[in-house]
Amino acid sequence: MRVLYGQAVYGEEEIAAATDVLRNSAIALMTGPKVAQFEHRIAGLFGKTHGLMTNSGSSANLLALAALDLPKGSEVVTPALTFATTVAPILQLGLVPSFVDVAPASYVVEPEAVAAMIGPKTRALMIPNLIGNLPDWAGLRALADRHGLKVIEDSCDTLGATVVGRPSGAFSDIATTSFYASHVVTAAGFGGMVCVADEALARRATLLRGWGRSSSLMGESEDIDKRFASQVDGIDYDSKFIFEGIGYNFLPSEIGAAFGLAQLDKLETFIGRRIANFARLRAFFEAYEDWFLLPRQRPEVRTGWLAFPLIVRDEAPFARRDLQIHFERQGIQTRTVFTGNILRQPGFKDILRREAPAGYPNADRVMRGGLLIGCHQGLDTAAIDHITQTFVAFAAHKGRP
Repeated sequence: MRVLYGQAVYGEEEIAAATDVLRNSAIALMTGPKVAQFEHRIAGLFGKTHGLMTNSGSSANLLALAALDLPKGSEVVTPALTFATTVAPILQLGLVPSFVDVAPASYVVEPEAVAAMIGPKTRALMIPNLIGNLPDWAGLRALADRHGLKVIEDSCDTLGATVVGRPSGAFSDIATTSFYASHVVTAAGFGGMVCVADEALARRATLLRGWGRSSSLMGESEDIDKRFASQVDGIDYDSKFIFEGIGYNFLPSEIGAAFGLAQLDKLETFIGRRIANFARLRAFFEAYEDWFLLPRQRPEVRTGWLAFPLIVRDEAPFARRDLQIHFERQGIQTRTVFTGNILRQPGFKDILRREAPAGYPNADRVMRGGLLIGCHQGLDTAAIDHITQTFVAFAAHKGRP
């Protein structure tokens, strides 16, 4: 049996939605009515009024931070345990990451650790819902408000998460998410979204998403009255090629949006399956807590985890690598926990940054012993049984009856 770490789960509804776009010559392949519908529905999941679909979650992170237009050299607080494209936009925009450690077993930051790294140059928090788990968003929002900071919620790893029944995005200025193939829902393999409530942020993000062209803001960019009512430096000019800013091409696919809309109709089912698979795996591994640090989730949070994480304890009679190889040989895909401590990664070890005086012992611990296995909606009872039975055999070889 093959048990994938992540898997796109789709059927005839998604196929029909995508092919309908291809067959309908009146529909553009980029940024058409399906994109608009998808943006509206995703924004609602985060409690926002504006959604801007992008070509990926990584692009969404860059677009979100660029929309804030922070001065060069500003500091952005973010965790050391992360994904590379949570940190990359900070560097790409000439900003300085100020790294905090995560809490043990939750994989996310605590407000107290974030507070300790806020300084006179701090302008924003860039906080991921890593592996789909949520931090204390109410505490982070209160902290940001006390210091006048903007909050970006990188929710690429989960969708539809709530805190005491409220959307996770209720606590952020900007929320991003991803529709990569292994995520909760997918837009035909790729796609992302920036979600905001602020009109000015929405306008700037829309402009930057489409090359910085004025026509990005028009809605219907072929409107003759709008196109030919502009000048550039005193010269009459077609506004389709007036560039108000230095932007990007992060425009989305209409096919992807149509696919994603069909996926959204299954969102609650997908989240429910992830929650059930996660709970079953956690209950199983509780018998082995002397070998593993098990994941912790705040009681007020409801979320579909991206994957099931384990941290092999230093005193366990095996190394993380041993368990990964055993799982992989039995057809069970595994992954390490993204970057681990990103400051140990070759592409990031020499970056300009602020560091916590105590270092990052928890991120280092995850880097040494952390691994991920699947808990997604594509796994049935037989797949979960295969994971647990495979581990029982591994444990027996390590002297556990």
